[in-house]
Amino acid sequence: MKTTAARTLALAALAVIISSLGITGCNKSARTDASSKAGEVVADTKEALGHGWDKVKSFAFDKREDFAANAKALTSKMDAQMSDLHASYSEAKASASRKAAMAEIKDSDAAYKEKLAALGTATADTWDSAKQNVISAWDHLEATYYKARAD
Repeated sequence: MKTTAARTLALAALAVIISSLGITGCNKSARTDASSKAGEVVADTKEALGHGWDKVKSFAFDKREDFAANAKALTSKMDAQMSDLHASYSEAKASASRKAAMAEIKDSDAAYKEKLAALGTATADTWDSAKQNVISAWDHLEATYYKARAD
């Protein structure tokens, strides 16, 4: 799963780099350079998002406000990325797989935000479960986001 997500992320990053460089028909050297840059972007993005949870996933109940603040910060970044994705989406021109991916990301976003809201009612006894539910929902949201970007 992680390998598939990484490949999807790499392809999405490569597409962004290629379009930003204005590369349409290019030689092997230009493609290699663009591919190398995409690999760097993928590694940096994956590392940044991964570290976003690393520092807080072991937080105990007494650190729940810090965990929630970190989750909300990551949510803001994802919301901005999804806004860009929705702005470039045209349902009339979209393939069936792209339409399905966009519907899936909408569902994943709603599920993640539901789990995030449930943190507010977590008790000391339910904290670890609620925290893990948020992280799992985030992982699913992130995977569906990159899938939608790749389609």
